[in-house]
Amino acid sequence: MSLTQTTWHCAKAMLTLTIPFQAIKSSRPRNTHRFCNLQAINILKRDGFRQEALLYHSFRDALNRGAVWCDKGFKNISHYYNHQANSGLWHGPDAPTECQFYVNRAVKKWRQGRLSEAMFYLGAAVHIIQDLCVPHHASGLVFGGHKFFEDWAREHYEDFTVNHGGIYDLADSGADWVIENAAVSATYLPQVINGNNSTAIAGVVEILLQRAQKTTAGFLLYFHRLTQFKK
Repeated sequence: MSLTQTTWHCAKAMLTLTIPFQAIKSSRPRNTHRFCNLQAINILKRDGFRQEALLYHSFRDALNRGAVWCDKGFKNISHYYNHQANSGLWHGPDAPTECQFYVNRAVKKWRQGRLSEAMFYLGAAVHIIQDLCVPHHASGLVFGGHKFFEDWAREHYEDFTVNHGGIYDLADSGADWVIENAAVSATYLPQVINGNNSTAIAGVVEILLQRAQKTTAGFLLYFHRLTQFKK
C-alpha cells in the first residue's frame, strides 16, 4: 500500500468519527444511487432471491445513507479508476481500493452484529460500483461532459428501469467488481465525452444505467454470501 493510500484511509477514519450515521441526508430529492439500490432489491426478488431481497429491503435506509455519505466532502475523489492506466484520479487513491476498503468494513461490522452499520458501509461500496458504470469515472475524467452525463441520467432514470436479470458471480472481491464495470463503461467514453447530445447520451445511459442496477443486485447477493461463509 502506498503512502497516499495510507494517508487517505486515515482521513476516512476521521470522517467516520465526525459524521454521525443518523445525520446523513441527501440534499437532492432525486438520487441515482438510491434508485439503483431499490431496483437492485427488486431484481433480487424477481430473480428468486426472496430472502436476500427481504433482508436488504429491511435495511434499505441504512444502505441509502451510506450511498449518500460516500459522496460527501472530498471522499468522491477516490471514485475514479483509469482502466487503461490502472490508476486513480491524478494517480491518487483509486476506486477498486476504495470499494474494497468499504467492503472490509461492512463485513467487520456484520461479524460484530452491528448490522445497520454494515449496511451503511455496503451502501458506500455499491455507490462506487455504480459510479464505475459512468464512462468518465472509468477513464479518470472529472470534466469532459461528466456532469452533463450524470445530470441527464438522474433526470431520466425511470426510463431505464430494469426489474430482473441481475449480473451475478462477476468477481470474487469488491475491487474486482469495480474493475469489471470500469472495463465495460470505459469503452463508451468516445460517445459521450465533451458531448451534450441527448440522443447519444440516452443510448449510453440505457446500457450503463441498466448495468448499474444489475451489478448492484449481483453485488448485494455476493455480500450476503460473503457474510454467511467467510470467517
